[in-house]
Amino acid sequence: DASRMKFSTLTKPDLIESYEHKSKSLDWGQAIAGETRHYLDWMYGINVSRALTLAMKNAGIFKILSSGRVQGPALKLVVDKEKEITAFVPEKYWEIQVNATIGTHPEIVEFWHEENAFSSESEALTIYKKVQGKSGAITQIQKNQFLQKAPTPFDLTTLQIEAYRLFGIKPKHTLEIAQELYTRGFISYPRTSSQKLPPEIKYKTIMDALSKNSGYKELIALIAKGPMIPTEGKKTDPAHPAIYPTGSLPKVADREFKIYDLIVKRFLSCFGTDAKRETVTVSMKILDEPFVAKGTRTVEKGWHLLYDPYVKLEEQELPTVKEHDAVHNKETIKHDKETQPPRRYSPASIIKELERRELGTKATRASILESLYDRNYIKNESIEATELGMKTIETLEKYCPEIIDEQLTRHFEIEMDKIREKKFTQEGVLSEAKDTLTKILT
Repeated sequence: DASRMKFSTLTKPDLIESYEHKSKSLDWGQAIAGETRHYLDWMYGINVSRALTLAMKNAGIFKILSSGRVQGPALKLVVDKEKEITAFVPEKYWEIQVNATIGTHPEIVEFWHEENAFSSESEALTIYKKVQGKSGAITQIQKNQFLQKAPTPFDLTTLQIEAYRLFGIKPKHTLEIAQELYTRGFISYPRTSSQKLPPEIKYKTIMDALSKNSGYKELIALIAKGPMIPTEGKKTDPAHPAIYPTGSLPKVADREFKIYDLIVKRFLSCFGTDAKRETVTVSMKILDEPFVAKGTRTVEKGWHLLYDPYVKLEEQELPTVKEHDAVHNKETIKHDKETQPPRRYSPASIIKELERRELGTKATRASILESLYDRNYIKNESIEATELGMKTIETLEKYCPEIIDEQLTRHFEIEMDKIREKKFTQEGVLSEAKDTLTKILT
């Protein structure tokens, strides 16, 4: 046994404090659960991968295939999506748009027929001919204001999703960059599933340090006026808080700076006030045919100021109008459209889906995705199953569905948690896994 220090940042004060408050014993539940996961993944990986490769060899083809506890179910998700897309039959529909000016306002406003999507072209055509070139009047104006709460702090998955959305940085690379920022003492430990910022991390100390950077000084001055209580999410982690900056200011460039700045701005925005947004719906009629135009604008920026330039919201402001104002039809358009197939997963959305299904861990999901690319099971940024990926899943579904059973994978994840809580033993879990694997391999 040994004493144990617990820390989430590699800054000198945190390490000294961690040493002064070290526990007298190792957390054996956590250690054995971690070791059991290594054994499980190793047993699954070497045995199932070898069995698949030998099956190919017996068919007269030499190709190294691989699978694992999470890799199989992850590939099945992509293949199932591919089948959905292939089976999708588009349906035609029609929309009618009127571009018009209102009263004396010169700007063009887009109105859309309230029916939204006509399933019959003849019906759409009749209305199109009826309103073409005709003007109308405003019948109703509805305003609805709503508050938009500040975002929750980053856990690893939400950081990976946001970095991909904003910068196109793949989840694997986001984790690598975050790990580097952590080991150099600039941010807290990134492999966390927590969306909590406990007061023990000393918000004010961090902000005082960050305010030495001119880019953050004004933002922190805005926060200092408030009660300094962060917005938090539901997700927790027994080992670490959400990702936050330590206050140490790095000299980094390019992608490292992007990730660092994103983490700082997200941390600051958690302390921001609610933003106020307003939606305006303007209804009008042309010869009894109802049309609507919608606009949304930000009334009070609140936390948007702190998260700038990473707030990506559409601002569409309509001119100030009143009921009975004349609507001057400048152009009538009949749109011929068809329903679209489901969207393929992106590197960020597949990781979100794996988390939702409790497959893999926050630290392994990005590397599992890379393995699927490396083995030529999937391709492209908009993730598409290759022929090899499709055939592998089809064959396993037919002859050995347990390999790709996400219920089984989740079952073992729950058992690992029970080891951590000292409710299960390593021997019991590994014995069950060996029995399951023997059945699969046979």
